[in-house]
Amino acid sequence: MESNQKTNGDGVTGMQKEAALRVLMQRTGYQLRQENGQRRYGGPPPGWDGPPPERGSEIFVGKLPRDLFEDELVPLCEKFGKIYEVRMMMDFNGNNRGYAFVTFSNKQEARAAMKQLNNYEIRSGFGSFALTS
Repeated sequence: MESNQKTNGDGVTGMQKEAALRVLMQRTGYQLRQENGQRRYGGPPPGWDGPPPERGSEIFVGKLPRDLFEDELVPLCEKFGKIYEVRMMMDFNGNNRGYAFVTFSNKQEARAAMKQLNNYEIRSGFGSFALTS
């Protein structure tokens, strides 16, 4: 079967990636919006009542594969706490720029994610995450 769909490094087509993002949004109730060179997932999450998370709740995630999106990053980060927002920096071709910011509901969750995910290799053969707060 021949396809005109471009595939990423894992052999996933653009349509499959879009479907995976739709499934993620349906599961979590978060919105995904593109604005000013970044894509925002969440912020605030459904049912959030109160001020934004305290200072120190956001982590920087670097060394991302350029074809990685929220459907892979969010499930990994959810293991450490409630995600308030993910801001993925995007280029004009629709790829990420290799980094994102993940804001958790509090700084304890952000610290736990940093401790467990620093130098974590999300895909075989790619560099490991570089995390800072």
